[in-house]
Amino acid sequence: MELFGEALTFGAAFFLLLALALALSFEFVNGFHDTANAVATVIYTNTLKPVYAVVWSGCWNLIGVLVSTGAVAYSIVALLPVDLVLHSGSGAGFAMIFSLLVSAIVWNVGTWYLGLPASSSHTLIGSIMGVGVANSMMSGHGLVAGINWDQAYGVGLALLVSPVVGFVGSALLLLLMKVIVPFPALYKSPEGKNPPPLIVRALLVLTCTGVSFAHGSNDGQKGMGLIMLILVGIVPGAFALNLATSPDTAQKAIVQLHQIATTLQPQAGTAPAPSKDDAVNALTAFVSPKGPAVTDATYAAIVLESQSVADSLTKQPDFNSLAEADRSSLRTDIYLVDESLNKLIKKKLVTGQAATDLGAAKKT
Repeated sequence: MELFGEALTFGAAFFLLLALALALSFEFVNGFHDTANAVATVIYTNTLKPVYAVVWSGCWNLIGVLVSTGAVAYSIVALLPVDLVLHSGSGAGFAMIFSLLVSAIVWNVGTWYLGLPASSSHTLIGSIMGVGVANSMMSGHGLVAGINWDQAYGVGLALLVSPVVGFVGSALLLLLMKVIVPFPALYKSPEGKNPPPLIVRALLVLTCTGVSFAHGSNDGQKGMGLIMLILVGIVPGAFALNLATSPDTAQKAIVQLHQIATTLQPQAGTAPAPSKDDAVNALTAFVSPKGPAVTDATYAAIVLESQSVADSLTKQPDFNSLAEADRSSLRTDIYLVDESLNKLIKKKLVTGQAATDLGAAKKT
């Protein structure tokens, strides 16, 4: 059968739709908790009726998602084991998606049913890390090899610091407001079902709107990342690459890819040029959280993959003209080159002018 412009077996199509349904279900139950955070003040103070408050909040959540950059979605995907990201359409990839989504949904629904405030971000990230640990153990690599700990540290630190920043910021703002805005009605709790004064209602609606928009532009991207992972892995012909990429953009990328190869060629030393399959395997291992140390062969693999991507773009700068199978392969090559450069730069494995050149090339 045909789905999203690609011919799929009945089994693949069924699991694709099931995975998408689970991803959307996660976003749905996410609203059980997070929407309450956004609308609690306007409902408690009788500023807006519950139905109007939820609809208003939902609209601004959607707007927040639509104008977001996608950075949070990529951060979520970067937590996953590299081999599962590259092969998310495989049996292991399906198992990963179903495991992390079902566990996150069960926890979110359970805590909602018990009336316990819970963070869906913590839930999803915990599920992802659990999948990484399980995958690593089943592969015989131990408990910690399956998680991108650098990425986990950055995400975990943000989750840990956020409540502290919110607590301190809101306390200081309240004290400051009492000094500069001596308006008693602003600081009184509602009496009965009487709404607060108009100016207070306006401020409450404004803050509800801001929280909803910010939530959409941040938390709303978690589902985007999961859906992106599912679609790229299962229907790469339609989603592995941005089919709207112009030939001019592709030409700029070709120039930068050749620059990357030229910059790293001296680092390869006397290492022989690997085969295409060997280069892919070497870089897949290198970019994993506990990957091997960089060697001359690593640089040789990055050089070959960079040149391979450049050659592919030179032959076919219009992604729409690429065969469906080639789109998935090209996406894998681009992903490996990008992640390898990230690791080289982050670990300061290249320095000086070479690091500057690589940083400039990556921006393209």
